[in-house]
Amino acid sequence: MRREDCLELLNRIPVAEHAQVNLILHNRMLLTIDVIIRMEPAYLVFRGREGGSTDEGRGFFVPYEEISYVRLERVVKISEIRRMFGETGVVDEEDVFGVNAVASDKLRAEPKSAGVDTQTPPPGASPLASQDPAAIAKQNLLDRIRAARANVAGTTGKIGGGKG
Repeated sequence: MRREDCLELLNRIPVAEHAQVNLILHNRMLLTIDVIIRMEPAYLVFRGREGGSTDEGRGFFVPYEEISYVRLERVVKISEIRRMFGETGVVDEEDVFGVNAVASDKLRAEPKSAGVDTQTPPPGASPLASQDPAAIAKQNLLDRIRAARANVAGTTGKIGGGKG
């Protein structure tokens, strides 16, 4: 991208959303922006991190010519992009992500059908059946840890503890 294109594009993105901007360089390296510090004539100065790294708060001085493209790291509605370019009064009727999000919000807001209790498992069913997958995985891990500790405690008591 040219310097003018980068400057124009970054100025269109609201400052509050700069932390969701990724720069992809010509060598396919990904840089995540935390805060843009300066837009110099030849390079961009920002604090951020490299993609795939947990090292946050690093300083970057990136020449505009090295930027291949800019990406917003979130789902973006069409109306948001149009507002960035000055269009107003846009309705997201054609926005697939927006329509799906609205439909799923409506489904979550609707009351459950009467007569079926989804919170308590049926008799004889596992108590984990009503929990989310993360809670089930956590409970399974805790059960395995407890079993391993019980197994170790049971065997250490038997070592050298035979009849003699």
